[in-house]
This record gives sequence, C-alpha cells and structure tokens, in this order.
Amino acid sequence: MTSRLLLCFSLCALLTLQVSASPAHANTSGDAGGTGPGAAGPPTSTPLRRFALVIGSNNGGNVREQLRYAGHDANTIADVLRQLGGVNQVDLSLLSEPEARDVDRAFDAMSERVRTERKRGQRVELVVYYSGHADDTGILLGGAHYDYARLRQRIRDVPADVHIAIVDSCASGSFTRMKGGSRMPPFLRDSSNQVQGFAFLSSSSADEDAQESDRIGASFFTYFFVAGLRGAADRNHDGKITLTEAYQFSYEQTLGRTQNTAHGPQHPAYDMHLSGTGDVVITDLRSTDSTLVLPSALRGRITVVDKSGRVAVELTKDAGEALSLALPNETYSVHVENSAGEFVATVTLDRGGELAFEQGTLHRVSPEKTVARGVAHAGPELEARDDDEGDDGDDGDDGDAGDAGKPGKHKHKHDRGARSPWYRHIGASFGGGIRVERPQTPTSFDALVTLGGTSREVHGNPVIGVAETGDLSLGATLGHKVGFAYDMSIGFGPGVFLGDNLQVGATIGFGFSGITGGLLEFAWKVPTEAFVILELSPELRPMAYLRQDYLFGPDSRKNGSKLAKWGDEAEAGAGLRFSGKLDGFVYGSLREMAGVRYWGVGIGALL
Repeated sequence: MTSRLLLCFSLCALLTLQVSASPAHANTSGDAGGTGPGAAGPPTSTPLRRFALVIGSNNGGNVREQLRYAGHDANTIADVLRQLGGVNQVDLSLLSEPEARDVDRAFDAMSERVRTERKRGQRVELVVYYSGHADDTGILLGGAHYDYARLRQRIRDVPADVHIAIVDSCASGSFTRMKGGSRMPPFLRDSSNQVQGFAFLSSSSADEDAQESDRIGASFFTYFFVAGLRGAADRNHDGKITLTEAYQFSYEQTLGRTQNTAHGPQHPAYDMHLSGTGDVVITDLRSTDSTLVLPSALRGRITVVDKSGRVAVELTKDAGEALSLALPNETYSVHVENSAGEFVATVTLDRGGELAFEQGTLHRVSPEKTVARGVAHAGPELEARDDDEGDDGDDGDDGDAGDAGKPGKHKHKHDRGARSPWYRHIGASFGGGIRVERPQTPTSFDALVTLGGTSREVHGNPVIGVAETGDLSLGATLGHKVGFAYDMSIGFGPGVFLGDNLQVGATIGFGFSGITGGLLEFAWKVPTEAFVILELSPELRPMAYLRQDYLFGPDSRKNGSKLAKWGDEAEAGAGLRFSGKLDGFVYGSLREMAGVRYWGVGIGALL
C-alpha cells in the first residue's frame, strides 16, 4: 500500500511539473497580457520593440509655397505612437524641417541601434512617417530632392522584421507604385502578428494632390489616420487598431471628405509585401490612461475639439455600439451633428480609466444662417454648418480649406474654389431683439423702444479684409408724446485680422433716421464706425463699437452731440453674442442726438 501511495504521489508531481512548464502558461510577450502593439491575436512568446522616424517639412524651397500643417501632422503622429503605439521616447526620432543629410543620419543611427541593441528572439518594427512637399519622383526637404528609390532603400536597410512607411504628400502614390502598388480599396487580413516584410502607405495616388484643411489644422489623410489610431477605426471593438483598420478608416474618410474640393477626390494607396499571417497592431487603446466612451445610442457626425480649439478626433458614428476614444487628459468640447440638429457638450478627462460620455449633457446650438455668394446650393448634408464653414464642410473656426493655385501639398478652396484658402468670416450680428433707451434729461417722451437688429462683421483674407456694418430698427416713443421711430444704415470699409481671435473694422456708409410727430426730424446721414470683435469661441463673441454720423437735414439735428469728435451725432456700445443652450445677445449703448443723451439696453435672439 505504501509503495502504491508513493507511486501515485510521484506520478502527480511529475504531471504537475509538466503542466506548469506547458507553453499554454508561458508569457514572454512584449506586454503583460501579450496584447500590446504588434500582437493582434493570442499571446505570443516573441517580445516586440518598435522604432519610429517621424519627419515634418513645411518648407518646399523657393518654388513651393510654405505649408502650414506638415509640422503639426508630424507631431500628432509622434504623440499617438508614444501614447498608444508602444514607441518609447528613446526609440522615437522626430525631425522638423530637416535637410537630406539629417534624414540619412537618422536612418544610420536607427540602423546601428537596432543592430546593437536588439535582443535575442526580439521582433523589431520600424515606422517611418513623412509629411510635406513632394512630386512624382521624391519628397522635398527644404527644397532639396530626396527621391523615392533612395527613401525606400534607406527604410529597408534598417534591420527590422516589419517596415511601415507612411508618406503624406502630393503624388505620394508614386512612392507605392514603384513596386506595383496602385490605387486600391482597403485591404483585409486576419488578426495575427506573425508578419514580416513591409507596408508602404501613401496619402494620394500618383497623379493627385494631397490636401490640407485650415478648419482641422492638418492634412486630411493624417487627420483621419490619427483619429483612427485613437479608436475611431476600431470596428471590431477589441481595443486594438491594426494597420488594416487604420488604413481602411483613413481611406474612406479622406475620399469622402475630398469629393467636392477644388482638387477633387484624394485616393490613398498602398504597397504591401508582408509574409506570414495577419496584420500588425499599430495602437492599443488599453495602454492609455484615459478613454472617452461614446454611448451606443449616440449617432451622427461627432467632432471632439480640445481647449485650444483644434479638432482632436472627427468621425461618423452609427447608433448600436459604443465607441472608445483614447485621448490625453484635457477638457474637450464634443460636437454632435445629426438629423435632429447640432449639439455640444463639455467633458473633462482628468483621471485614469474609462469615462462614459453622458449624452444628456448635450445641448442644442443654432448655427448662424448665411447665404453663400454666387455659389450653388451645398446640399442637405452641408446645410447645418456654422456660419464660418463652407460648402465642403472643411473650413470651420473661421478658417477655410483650399488653395487651387498652390503647388505641393494643396489646400482646397472654400465654397468649392470660390474663395482663397485663408478666407475667414467673423461676425457679431444681433437680430430679432428689442432695445429700450431712456433720455438722460427730461423730454416730451419717457422712452424709445425699437425692434430690429444690427450687424458687424469682418471677412476676407488676413491680414486685411472687408468690414461691413448695418442697422435696421423700427419702434415708437412711450410717454407724453408718441412718435414712430425708424433708423436704417449700411457701411463698408477695411477690416483687420489681429491674430486668430481679434478683428477690427472701420466703415463709412449712408442711411437715414428720424422720429415722427416732430420729435426728431428726418435726416439723411453718413455713418462712420469703428468696431472690434473678440472671438472667445464660436459660441461666444463680445464686441464693442463707436459710431459718429454726419447729417444732411434740418439744422435742429446739426451739431447735436458733444461726444462726437466729428459729425453731428454719436453712439457707443458693447455687447455679447452667445449660443448654446440659449442663443441670443445682450448689449448696452449710449447715444446722443439733437443734444439729448440716451442710455439703452438691448436683448434678444439671433437672426
């Protein structure tokens, strides 16, 4: 019996040792769970190290116009690779406005590090990104030509298992076409990481311009590629964004958003030579500190804007499934546009983990209505835009996208090419309101009550644009004598854009005013006005103005203001235009006519 017990114990101990040593329980992957970037399937026994070379160059030399957002595109790619893409800071090389020799040195240094620091059994992946000017034979670095054959060879010379290159520039499809790549729909692969070889992606095909937008402050392709890496491309909701998912999302979104631009649709392309099975995970949403979870019921065009006013993520979401977005800790405004209207809410990410977005915090906003001048009707999808957006929907925040005449990495034009790439439109219009004015000294009436509105705006290309003013009000006096009041004027002049948020205008025009019943005789007038608009946000615009009028009429109204340094009447005021849960305005004024000062206050809804 004792010998049998000893035999049983021995067999059990042997079985336990075999089970504990089984590969099913081994875990030597690059992250604790074996599901970090580069591992799209079950845990593997191969650790991963990822290197990245990110290049941004706005300068295309003397023959190319300066780009605006290539450097920013490079920074956003670098940020998302550090935060979600498994690239350590020491393994990231970020080059801004480099020369050709700087790029060669960076490749040499990266190749040397991979050779000397690579551990036995370690998988190495290389990501190379370029944003800037290019033509059909190569990229441009400070005006110097760096041909595609040289770039491809330098990438492949780095001793990595997988080489991923992304070129966001005009005619970048030539970079992929050299080895047989062409304009193609999104590719499909399975979800393993046992892959070797290279994947070269380009933002446009060989004969197309890559376009950047003032509204989003980036190129279309990089903008949507980064949005995809932050979670918008996670169609299977596994918390990991593969190369397939990121390319598919950016392909569809870039093509869709450039259909009606001046340069036409932009087709991303790729050249894939990956052996093995599956795809490569680029970002892991679970590796970030904070995640914003959009509820399953939320639907429509969703735009997440950071506190600086720059768009962080933009996507179209259908109802039915929740969606997670990995974002840095910050305060964001979430804009939602769907068939029910336009809505906005503020959300703050200030702690780790997931934050569920509360759909109930959304409040309706009403875009200021405008009419495009000399342009065909935009269509239903583009009608519900802010007054500062154009027909293609890519020029908000008073910045437009477009530049039909610019070589290199083009912007597309506002209103389908009708306006320049820098066109802006800043207004502070009040309408549908009431103003009550009380005379400072006793007169034959107690108050003047008028209905109507006033408009002040600056539009055009910074730094000098066009300023416009207009007033239309009708009303009556209240008190001992009752008279009908009317006031109409319109003015034009230069406007100055002082930075992104401050605009100043000065106008001169014509008009007329008066109060019947002998209270204020009719007179033609030439109003001169100076005003300033401060755009704190698209929903909040304070303004102030000073106006003085020359009169052509009876002597009783001549020289009727001690406040006027020139002219016969004067008015000054300040107001606030706001939108959100309440859409409207409020302002105060002081004006002097026929020797009488009137203190007024106005309030009402937006036109």
